[in-house]
Amino acid sequence: MKPFSREYQEKIIIAQKLRRYYKKEAQKNGLSSLDRVKSYLPEEYMFLALRRGVAFAHMDIEPIIERMARRKPFTVVSGLNPSSPLHLGHKALFDVLVDLQKLGAYVQIPLTNDESYVDGKAVSIEESKRIATEQILPDIASFGFVPEKTNIYILTETPLVYRFAMSISRLVTYDMVKAVFGKESLVNVGQIYYRGVVQLAQILLPQLPEFDGPKPTLIPVGIDQHPYILLARDVAKKLGMIPPSELVISFQPSLLDPEEKMSGSKPNTAIYLSDSEEIIRKKINRAYTGAVSSLEEHRACGGISEICPVFQLLRYHYPDDAFVEKIQAEYASGQLTTSELKTITADIIVEMVAEKRLKRYDTKGEV
Repeated sequence: MKPFSREYQEKIIIAQKLRRYYKKEAQKNGLSSLDRVKSYLPEEYMFLALRRGVAFAHMDIEPIIERMARRKPFTVVSGLNPSSPLHLGHKALFDVLVDLQKLGAYVQIPLTNDESYVDGKAVSIEESKRIATEQILPDIASFGFVPEKTNIYILTETPLVYRFAMSISRLVTYDMVKAVFGKESLVNVGQIYYRGVVQLAQILLPQLPEFDGPKPTLIPVGIDQHPYILLARDVAKKLGMIPPSELVISFQPSLLDPEEKMSGSKPNTAIYLSDSEEIIRKKINRAYTGAVSSLEEHRACGGISEICPVFQLLRYHYPDDAFVEKIQAEYASGQLTTSELKTITADIIVEMVAEKRLKRYDTKGEV
């Protein structure tokens, strides 16, 4: 066999970097692997993100597992910055929330339009509120959350959050916020107040008397949000609350670069739930892949699925484990070409987005 081409060697290096990145970040932040948890977790609790390794680390998740096992309720909190239409990266997180709700969770989803404004992603508070109301809420409704077990709220329309944030503000110093988030993310006073206490208020809100007091709470986040959880756990202890648990979700890769995440501010990197069939197929056809351009070499070496954003669309979103494993094996062996993988994936994603769009119109944003 011929030596590997430079193109294939570069892809191997990218795969190695990705493996090291998540492992290094987990270790650096004191997170635990989910391997031990999954080894004793009953099959009915193994939702897609756990089965596929999309959720890869945790902090103090054992109390949540215990609540599941005893059929006792717990709370899950996951916010969303409504600065763009929802894309598949958001869907991956909301799928986790829906799965956790099926296992007993009461779900709280704060729409952080105040964050959109202080970070300059919306021109005004009213604009950020309009995006949350007209674009985000109807999309969230399409995921099938159980209304009586779901609380979705817009931050600037929820005075309780700001009252709570003010009450805990004396527990958080500027030096603490600066140490956790860095000065570069604290350009204006609004960002200091939001990151320092408003975000913490959302995380700890379910433990207020208005929501029946202290209880186990799980926060699913990307690794970049880990500092919020650390600060929230510290403040929770000072308030006599239960420090929130953390479930860390790997990023849905950018369509153009497996080392970057899908971003709503970069349209070509993401597939939005509002994209048409034509746009979806164009984006997938133009996407980076884990295969080399030479068909002969691909047949010999196969594609590297872990750095292929096209395959990752299936890994993150398609529920049929046997089918996804079959596609992965055929792609890795070189039997399935890049063109064939893109066609298969585009057909699935087009159908999935169309289904979400129909549900969006049926629910009219009612959750």
